[in-house]
Amino acid sequence: MSAVTGSKFESIFSELQSKSNLTREDLAGLIQQKKSNVGGGYLTDQGALFLVAADLRINVDYDNGGPTLLAQISKDQNSVVVTGRILSVGCPKTFTRKTDSQKGLLSHIVIYDNSSSISMSLWDRAVTSFFDGVDVRPGDLIRISNAYTRAAIDGSAAISIGEKGVIVKITDDKKSSIPSLESKITPLSAIPENGKMLIIRGRVEGETKRTSFTRSDGTSSELTSLTICDPDNLKLKYRVVIWGNSNPVLSSLKDSEVVTLLNVRAKISNFQNSIATEIHGDETTCILERWEETKSWMKKLAGNSSPIRPDESSASSPDASREIPFVARIVSIRKSDDARIFLLLMDSQKRKITAVASGDAANEVGGLNTDEIVVCKPDTFDSASLKANISKEKSIVKSNSKRADIPTSASLLSRVENLEQTGIVSLELMCLTDPVGREIQTKDGLVKRTEVTVADHTGEIKVYGWRTLSKLLENCSAGDRIILGAVEVQVHEAKKFLVLKNYSTVTELAA
Repeated sequence: MSAVTGSKFESIFSELQSKSNLTREDLAGLIQQKKSNVGGGYLTDQGALFLVAADLRINVDYDNGGPTLLAQISKDQNSVVVTGRILSVGCPKTFTRKTDSQKGLLSHIVIYDNSSSISMSLWDRAVTSFFDGVDVRPGDLIRISNAYTRAAIDGSAAISIGEKGVIVKITDDKKSSIPSLESKITPLSAIPENGKMLIIRGRVEGETKRTSFTRSDGTSSELTSLTICDPDNLKLKYRVVIWGNSNPVLSSLKDSEVVTLLNVRAKISNFQNSIATEIHGDETTCILERWEETKSWMKKLAGNSSPIRPDESSASSPDASREIPFVARIVSIRKSDDARIFLLLMDSQKRKITAVASGDAANEVGGLNTDEIVVCKPDTFDSASLKANISKEKSIVKSNSKRADIPTSASLLSRVENLEQTGIVSLELMCLTDPVGREIQTKDGLVKRTEVTVADHTGEIKVYGWRTLSKLLENCSAGDRIILGAVEVQVHEAKKFLVLKNYSTVTELAA
């Protein structure tokens, strides 16, 4: 049993032992027997354990872990998946990128769970997708996937959501352990000193004032100030200052109106020579009772401000119709059911270019093979995302040049233990489980996802196929040896996994 080690292995081992009613010694013997008989150098003890589980028709939990809590989020994570309730939503705003002077679109959402609260940044398309496609309000339960984390200004971790990010509203069955928005309201009589991300409710007293001012850097901004008091104790009052928030709802608040302020903080301030605790808000501060008005305003703002990014250019755009020839090597190629052909190309700069061939070009590409050099003259080419579309006759032509400076498909070969955080790789593996298909809720509705646990002699990992790509895994069986060609490495909760792309291939090896 010396090889049967590791906390994760022990946990899965115990799960299988419990479900199989085998003794520890018997189960360990089956594992070693499996390694000797069919391992062929592919299997670790844990990999053999999964094949034993498949023989016994028992499902075991490879991941063996719960969802990420917000308090566990760290900087520089990729493919983050979290669940939380919306605390507040910030208004969309445009900015200019320093790298290329292109206009961008940004909005912030604050969410919370049992462990913490955190700010999320939505970029460009993620902003318009959120306001157009997700019917949510503060307090709603959402699931965020394909996000990533970076350091905030204060050094803490902040979540960012780009084009690949997905936000899905979760039906709240009232059984969620994440507390409701209402239960998180802090009474005015219990405002904590220097409290952050608070929810408070009070009655507006007097008029609300909006004032413009100039920052120290010369830029202009505005603030909204008002006074709120405890509805049950009118003598208990707080001055509220909301900075840089142009929401017209704020200036329309009326005397005696009861409001719930979302995402504010308490701060000791010296106002008019009087030291007292004030309530401060920012661009993400919302009024719960005025959410519908706020949402309508934000949605309109997001639509009017939405910038045109390079990968959004239309067929009539000069950039989109411009032919940009390049020479590359085919490192992966796959024909889809709809007669399109997907390619992964690599050029002399080692850039990985994804191309879709359709129409006349698909007929020509059908005669090409992996590792051949081609001259490509695409209909459109996005230099930022490295995506090309090919449809015209003779727009991709085989070249007889050797081009030793362009890597071959063999350059993608890797082992499980050597996988980086992200990248495109090819691996020779053994299937440890039969494929498992599930219907997964996304912003586009329910989609098919198939997963298989695979391994080589250095470790185990899961591979996922989404939508039509799930078919590529459905014929796999536990014990099969396969080559996964040009799959993407992703990471969630510090766990690496593989995802099939349109150009990926799954090839079964002879026994």
